[in-house]
Amino acid sequence: MRILKRMAAVGLLAAGLAGCTAMDNTSFETLGLAIGGLEPSISMADVNSVRGPALLVEFGQADALMVLGGLQGGYVRWTGITEHLTTDHGRLVQSAGLPTDIIAPLLVDDPFITGLHRLADGLEVSRQVDYPALYQTGLVQTARYQRGPLESLEIMGQKRELQRIDERVEISVLGYRALNRYWVDPDNGMVYRSVQHVAPNLPPLRLTLLKPYGAQP
Repeated sequence: MRILKRMAAVGLLAAGLAGCTAMDNTSFETLGLAIGGLEPSISMADVNSVRGPALLVEFGQADALMVLGGLQGGYVRWTGITEHLTTDHGRLVQSAGLPTDIIAPLLVDDPFITGLHRLADGLEVSRQVDYPALYQTGLVQTARYQRGPLESLEIMGQKRELQRIDERVEISVLGYRALNRYWVDPDNGMVYRSVQHVAPNLPPLRLTLLKPYGAQP
């Protein structure tokens, strides 16, 4: 997969022009090369070169650093060169530039909005999903939730004790099922890491919040 390999350098440049990110030429050059491979290739020094929130995106065998493109409450737009991801309280709700893009807004009383750390086992919700490029709209996606164990994750050299939340999604009309996972702060529900399936026949997106901020990612 090469789709995300161009995100880092140009995405950071675009954010820098918008006033969200700044770096020197050496950092820019390093980030431009720090892409690809089965393991994240972006170092702590690369991340520290960015002033502002940063998100590590892994998709297949590509990885990239995306930067904040816009923020409104829990609704966050992450920017790359041609790809953009939008999350709402940690869940992917819209993408642009992937092989199959998705639009999947949250419910008004969605568990992501009320806080995954407050989630009750067995909760089930139904949302609508659109795949515009496939001319598939209004698909009903059912999601069922289960609390996993507390797990210790290391993110950019810092260990965090995070609550794992499992989300089993199904779109019955497509015969599609997938398991998404979220690792959240047990005190405030902030999603620090997730594995989210976008569409059938695509690898999952692995998102890691490297540089958090005051609002929910």
